[in-house]
Amino acid sequence: MSGTRLTDSQLRRLMKWDAATAPIHAGVIQHADIAFETTPAGTRDLALVSGIDNLRQQLTTAMTTALGSDPLNARHGFAGFRALAEESDPLLLRERLRFSVLAVLRADPRIVAVLRVLIGDEIAAWHAGRDEPVPPRTGHGVVDVEAQFTIRSGETLSVAVGPILGGA
Repeated sequence: MSGTRLTDSQLRRLMKWDAATAPIHAGVIQHADIAFETTPAGTRDLALVSGIDNLRQQLTTAMTTALGSDPLNARHGFAGFRALAEESDPLLLRERLRFSVLAVLRADPRIVAVLRVLIGDEIAAWHAGRDEPVPPRTGHGVVDVEAQFTIRSGETLSVAVGPILGGA
C-alpha cells in the first residue's frame, strides 16, 4: 500500500471504527467513558470515531490501561505502570517506559514501523531540534510520552499521551 494515496473510505476501512470516548475529568486522560452525541432527530446515540482518529484513541486507551487489567484481553495494555511502581533508577525507568510504549505500538497490526519514542523532557528537546542526550529527571512526578510511527497506508503519524504518573 505504500506509495499509493488511499481514499478516505479505504483509510477508514484500514484504521477501523469504534465508539468514541471522552474524558470524565478535564485533563485526566486515564479516566474516560463512552461519548454520546445528539442526532439530527434530537435523540441520543453513541458517538463514533473512525480512521486515524480511531487508531489514536485505541493507542491512547492501551497506554492508559495497565497491562493485564482487562479481563477480556490480558495482553491489552501498558507495562509502563509496573515500571513506574518498581524502578528507582531514573535512566532505567525511562528506558522501561520506552520499551513499554514500543510493545504497545508493535502489537498493533496497522503500524508497520516505529520511528521514535520520546519520554518526558526528550519531547521538548526533539521539537526544539536539540540532538544532545537529555538526562532523565530524578524522583517521580508526571511524564508525557510521544511516539512517531508509520502506518500501513505509508503515512507517518504521532500520538502523545500524558501526563502519566511517574517520572523520567
